[in-house]
Amino acid sequence: MADTTGRIPLWLIGTLTGIIVIGLLGLFFY
Repeated sequence: MADTTGRIPLWLIGTLTGIIVIGLLGLFFY
């Protein structure tokens, strides 16, 4: 998983998006 598109690794984008989505879901359902 060392693939990089430009400067930002795809797994980093995926992780950040996942954290944001989980955080939003947590806020909505808390």
